[in-house]
Amino acid sequence: MSQLHRRTFIKNSALAAAVAGLSAQTYAQSAGANGDLRVAVVGFRSRGQEHIKELQKIKGVRIVALCDPDSKVLAKSMKAIPGAKGYADIRKMLEDKDIDAVSIASPNHQHSIQGIWSLQAGKHLYVEKPLSHNIFEGQQLVAASQHFSKQIVQAGTQSRSGAGIRAAIKDVHAGKYGKVKLARAICYKRRKSIGAAKKSEIPSEIDYDLWNGPADIQESVRGHESDKVNEAANNGPVHYDWHWFWNYGGGDLCNQAIHEIDIARWFLGTHEVAPEVVSVGGRFGYVDCAETPNTFVSIHNYAAAPLITEVYGLTADGKMNGPSNKFGQFKESNSGEKSAKSPEIGIIVECENATIVVPDYNSAQVYDKDGKFVKSYGKTVDAVDLTGGASGHHANWVECIRKGSAANIHAPVRECFLSTALVHSANISYRVGAKKSAGEIKEAIKASSGLSEAFGRMAEHLGRNGVNLDEAKATLGAPLTVDTKTELFTGANAEVANRDLVAKRTGRKGFEIPTTF
Repeated sequence: MSQLHRRTFIKNSALAAAVAGLSAQTYAQSAGANGDLRVAVVGFRSRGQEHIKELQKIKGVRIVALCDPDSKVLAKSMKAIPGAKGYADIRKMLEDKDIDAVSIASPNHQHSIQGIWSLQAGKHLYVEKPLSHNIFEGQQLVAASQHFSKQIVQAGTQSRSGAGIRAAIKDVHAGKYGKVKLARAICYKRRKSIGAAKKSEIPSEIDYDLWNGPADIQESVRGHESDKVNEAANNGPVHYDWHWFWNYGGGDLCNQAIHEIDIARWFLGTHEVAPEVVSVGGRFGYVDCAETPNTFVSIHNYAAAPLITEVYGLTADGKMNGPSNKFGQFKESNSGEKSAKSPEIGIIVECENATIVVPDYNSAQVYDKDGKFVKSYGKTVDAVDLTGGASGHHANWVECIRKGSAANIHAPVRECFLSTALVHSANISYRVGAKKSAGEIKEAIKASSGLSEAFGRMAEHLGRNGVNLDEAKATLGAPLTVDTKTELFTGANAEVANRDLVAKRTGRKGFEIPTTF
């Protein structure tokens, strides 16, 4: 990991010089005659559609441009937004001086470079989680946001706009429930096999060079099952299944669990990367062409308290179409509106005097030491009667742009980088690890009660799905240590971790990751 604190950035381009004086205070002068905030949305086959919906709810916001390398996706959305300009290449779009802000929901491998380009072009920026495809890219986006500090940046960890969660964290940080002993990020999300590999022709409507951006161009491979189940959606690395290939994504750890990890770290109140990480996992229950694990546990050992992550992608009953697991410790209460359920996807924070459960993007429930329900932090978003944190998240971004200050931004880009670094470091531990029997793993992690307990749940989950960990061995990740100041791996596994998996993917020609601003 490169050290941001020592880096001196050079204003080395006419573009940087041209936008250096652009400020949020003057955005109204650069906006349209009616003072509307003019926004472009990038990447909207899936998550970007939600960006469009949320932006359309905000008074005084106009979507004036859409960008996607898939011409069919672009044409369909342009019909729904009359007057918007369409672009395949974000670089061309960013030349448009009638755009004030950019909202990015492209695949992970595009987040950092597109975000940096947007800031260089003088645009305010909303960029989805995870912040980057690797740690190096994320550091460069943070550096760009610090350099272009007058532009407002919101990261797409929308749970940070959930008022119930914000209120619960405020009380935890104030010591209302005693010291935090452990924070647990839960992601039990059933994922089916994408099938065995089969070469897939790139649809003619997709500009594959633009779609890959800084990533290495690879032959498109789709699984047979992906063909059958998602034929109409045309899944595979070109669309949603890219999440399960290292060249583009990082599995459900980067796809879904980043949200839960971010909230768990927020509860801990720490603002740095974890000094230690180790993981255990594998791809179990079926054989397909995907690369990332579907079953995964990890521990980030902070000085104050550990952060444990559990990602399970199979079913609770071993049946192909069965339900996801629930954590199991907290049962549904009979207290009406204040009832709480064991989370399938959520956060569990163990404090000295209580346990806080976060079952969604907006609310939190408190249990005492005996497991008795105490109170619920509700589902409003900053006093606005909304059920989705995402609604408040884009609105918070727009409000900060209008005020000309990021002081009240809910998801600072640096905070999203730290949580993104956690998911990447856990994946790095896994990727430099080795397959071991269940007994060998138990022995190796026995000193960590939290990780041992999580591994036990992992073994039970897999057992219900017919997986014996003595036969289908899991990968025991390499234990990694990190210098929290330099953000570099240290110790026995540092060389391979830093060189091979955090190493700068500087980007293909024409898509180099900017490092000076």
